[in-house]
Amino acid sequence: MNKKTIKRAVLKILWPFLHQTRSHLISRSFYGGIGSILMFHRVCPDKRGIRIQGNSGLEVTPEYLENLILYLIKMNHDFVSLDTVHERLTEGYIGKKFIAFTFDDGYSDNLTFAYPILKKYDTPFTIYVATNYPDGGIIPWWYPLEDLIIKNKFLEFENDDKCYKFKCETLPEKEIVFHDIRNILMNSPQEQLSFKVNSFFRNHNIDLSEISEHYMLSWTQIQELNKSNLVNFGAHTVNHLALNKISKNDIRKEVLDSKLRLELKLQQSIDHFSYPFGSAEEVNEREFSIIKECGFKTATTTRWGNIFSEHKYHNECLPRIHINEKRDLRNVNFLSLSINGVIPCMVNKFKRVVTV
Repeated sequence: MNKKTIKRAVLKILWPFLHQTRSHLISRSFYGGIGSILMFHRVCPDKRGIRIQGNSGLEVTPEYLENLILYLIKMNHDFVSLDTVHERLTEGYIGKKFIAFTFDDGYSDNLTFAYPILKKYDTPFTIYVATNYPDGGIIPWWYPLEDLIIKNKFLEFENDDKCYKFKCETLPEKEIVFHDIRNILMNSPQEQLSFKVNSFFRNHNIDLSEISEHYMLSWTQIQELNKSNLVNFGAHTVNHLALNKISKNDIRKEVLDSKLRLELKLQQSIDHFSYPFGSAEEVNEREFSIIKECGFKTATTTRWGNIFSEHKYHNECLPRIHINEKRDLRNVNFLSLSINGVIPCMVNKFKRVVTV
């Protein structure tokens, strides 16, 4: 049994236990903060059949999103934009706990499935776009990788003169192979990543260019969404690279080129940023200092945590709550464990504001 399988088994026991103890009511005063930024990727109907958890964990169903909003309304939370988050941090705020919705990468289902629900409940949200997705230069290749692994019992390929052979007959094997191949490709020098990915799929007779439009927002769709007062767009780099693996100059180029590209297409200022890979292992002081120099109002990580008034000094590394329908056993009530601070407290070892 691999580590991820063990982790899921533990969570199936831990989440209900923590919720039943009502520990989130105790932690709320100390670790709930003044608000929470929620992190989504995709909103789409359940895809039937065998799935790789690394991908399906990025998805929530439209029904779950709506139930989550209704739960937050019932809890009397205030839905705000990232501009309002910045204002409340800068000017100080005492009042209802705020919730800000954010979506990473720019998937097309943000328009087709998420937007109608968010519009129904007058919920502002931000979509962070890696601009080479709508420009057609890159695609979320982890989805074709999932399909390839699910359809095959054995895979073989070469990378850097080394031959890799993988057996993937059972679901646990497929899970392991997915993460192994993803890590092999991701650990390539970032400037070679696109070439390595395309070479891998060409060797398996898959043309990634034919798949791109199925997943990501086009510029036409982005401009359509931008007409709504509820929607705000943020920068997410050009090529969705891990910033800790590239030089300072390349970071600035990735970030500022994406900001300028969005500003050119939307004819408005782009004031918010999200790190493509934002865990403590992937971005830290070097990356934070560069983003701070770029002049964004806020920059969000994938660190697990709530927002506190002290974050006004750390707008370049704001934490978020990763919404994962399957991890939370499809129970929207388990969100209380995060926004009331139980899980962030445990993950961050009782620190409220984590910057390194």
